[in-house]
Amino acid sequence: MAPIGFLTAFGAGGGLNVNQLITTSITVSSSQNPSILGQSVTFTATITPSAATGNVQFNDTSTNPHTTLGTGTISGGHAIFTTTALSVGSHNIVAKYLGDTNNAVSISAPLIQTVNQVSTSSITSLSSNATSIIFGRSVTFTTTVTPSVATGTVQLLVNGVKFGSPVALSGGKATFTTSLQAGTYGITAAYSGGTTFNPSISNPLSITTILTITSQVSTHGAGNGDNDDTDNEDAEHEENQGSSQNQESSQNNNHTTSEKTGQEDSGHQNVNHIEHKNKNKQNHHGDD
Repeated sequence: MAPIGFLTAFGAGGGLNVNQLITTSITVSSSQNPSILGQSVTFTATITPSAATGNVQFNDTSTNPHTTLGTGTISGGHAIFTTTALSVGSHNIVAKYLGDTNNAVSISAPLIQTVNQVSTSSITSLSSNATSIIFGRSVTFTTTVTPSVATGTVQLLVNGVKFGSPVALSGGKATFTTSLQAGTYGITAAYSGGTTFNPSISNPLSITTILTITSQVSTHGAGNGDNDDTDNEDAEHEENQGSSQNQESSQNNNHTTSEKTGQEDSGHQNVNHIEHKNKNKQNHHGDD
């Protein structure tokens, strides 16, 4: 058996040819260390000699069993691998050169890659494209969850009660388009939380939308529809006519009363005239 690091072959004349493989070395570095959960990290393996060809395998030896993260092809003495899949904690990243026909296998020293949690807290905000709409029209609510890498769903709440179905976050945002009955509503949004971030609800002091919806008011009827204005005008006309008739009746009564009073006054004057005339006649006969 040939010793490790040697390549054995038989020549054309049956003799044994022994070729020694070139010893290689490999190191590994990180583009971001420490990194944040979900952040893209690129590992770069550097192989000596730079003429080496083939592939490099990147492994996480902090797990049991060890995890192969991926491989990279050597180009100009370097191989790279990029990942976003590292969990929170410390990872021992080891690069293994797999060798070629002239270069021996080599393994790097472990690189301790630290992955930190950004924050377990989340902030949810809510906005709308209108704060007052006409009954029958729709309004769109936009929910924004920070950090934008948060996953999960958002539930719209109307006066504290769930309204509609939850909407999945995309790029840290979720939108709702809906219509509401006439009235005033307190709108909030509740983030469900995800594998990384805790649930949160929009702050009522700064991001609660109070939506006032007013119904449309009809002016004049059209076609066979009701015409409230015409009905009001007719009622007012009838009322004015009734008032005029009452005034005319009152005037007639006053006129009749005046005529009667005049007649009574005239009759009274005639009686007085006759009595005065008779009295004068009596006085005249007395003189005789």
